[in-house]
Amino acid sequence: MDRPRRIDDLADELISHILSFLLESEPSSNDTSPTNSHSSYVPNGSSISAHGETSDLDRFRLVCTRFKRISTPWKFPRFVLRFSRDGFRRLEDLLDMQLACHVKSFTYMVRPFYQGSDWPRILKAVESQNLAISQIHKGRCEDQEYIITGGHDMRLLRHAISAFSSLRQIKLLRLQDGADEQLLDYIREQSSAEPVYLDWEPACTRAITSLATSLLESNCNAIRFVGPQISPESALKLSQTPSLTLSTLGARLTSLDVTFHSTKDMTSNIKSVSSVFHDVFLSAKNLTSIKLGFRANVPVDISLELIFHRLQWKRLRALSILGWRLDSDEIISLIRRHRRQLREVGLTGVYLRNGGRWRDILSVLHSEMDQVERIYLRDIDYADHLDSDSPDTNGHASSSSTSALSVVPEPTLTLPPYHASFNADYPLSSLCGSTRQSFSETTLERLRALTADDLGDNGMRVRREQWLLWEAWVLSSPRNMLRRRQ
Repeated sequence: MDRPRRIDDLADELISHILSFLLESEPSSNDTSPTNSHSSYVPNGSSISAHGETSDLDRFRLVCTRFKRISTPWKFPRFVLRFSRDGFRRLEDLLDMQLACHVKSFTYMVRPFYQGSDWPRILKAVESQNLAISQIHKGRCEDQEYIITGGHDMRLLRHAISAFSSLRQIKLLRLQDGADEQLLDYIREQSSAEPVYLDWEPACTRAITSLATSLLESNCNAIRFVGPQISPESALKLSQTPSLTLSTLGARLTSLDVTFHSTKDMTSNIKSVSSVFHDVFLSAKNLTSIKLGFRANVPVDISLELIFHRLQWKRLRALSILGWRLDSDEIISLIRRHRRQLREVGLTGVYLRNGGRWRDILSVLHSEMDQVERIYLRDIDYADHLDSDSPDTNGHASSSSTSALSVVPEPTLTLPPYHASFNADYPLSSLCGSTRQSFSETTLERLRALTADDLGDNGMRVRREQWLLWEAWVLSSPRNMLRRRQ
């Protein structure tokens, strides 16, 4: 009689697959380190343990040496680095324990830099009013000086990126909390002999430079880069980089998700770095996703091709643009170049100028796209309407509706008056756009009877309730239905 089979008789690959099902029920972690791999960080820097040593993964690792070896890659898939002495110390621990090879996603959280020479006096004055806030900023200011003076960030990032042999994503985030807000409030109320300020531009530029240098010196390929608040001045720094270096960097990207953020007008800065986009995009032949944009409430007024240079990416599956004043022909040209492969299209905070019409863009999306599965239209309008309304009264110009942190209830799908009976057919959509599954077959069937002229586009303004109608109409295309049956 055959002996009973036990779990340790299974191959390592099968045990790892079983482990993946165990981990599906565990909440994802925002932070991973050798000493704190299942904890989430709160703004003040303290940690709250989600499971500690009682999580399924931790218990699995305690079974035996073999299970520990199999589960180690699941334990350290992400690493979050904060720009601080403690953050870089944790990174050194990861490297010393030879665990960096398991990291697939690396997030670098950087604070605005302390700029100006009057900080000692300012922090001394803050101490008399709020000792805790003063101590927090003294520590951060000392950390900044220590890290930059010693070049510890450059050295350790180079070492780390080279050691991240499984790396697939790099994310650069701007970190700002309540302690920063309280300090900024104090600075606004006080006068200083020397100007002092928290400046994101030098912090972002240094981070971009060190990450790019580290990536070029590593063997990492197929990288997704995410930067939701990139300073446009950091792109100016890249304009001093040789074209060959930029091309090498672009060739390693599979996804680029960048939003430029500045309180100033970015138009002139972006125009001056057109060549940087050309060199990077020309060599980025492996791009499957591009999300590129600017602050939706301060859209830039530059040509789309000043950035995209009439290039085509054969593997591109997702395209999203944000915060732009454009002609309809520019958008149509970019979409048509990728009509055979695009599956997701996003247009956010885009305002048409020079007499363009949204119905022309919608017609192309509806009638010419071969693979489209998801459409995202938010805060789209006409430039003339944007200019005629103040930011306080015009919801389309408000940044709150496009913030990644905002949760705005979706409106009910509203068709033209003679189709008003369709309203109840539409469930609330997700914030990531509409898919064909978002709508019932009855709704899609009735929408197919509409033409672009029935969509209520008057060429002057776009109402909020029209966004979902237009998404649904695009997805109701007979081309999509034919492809689904094949």
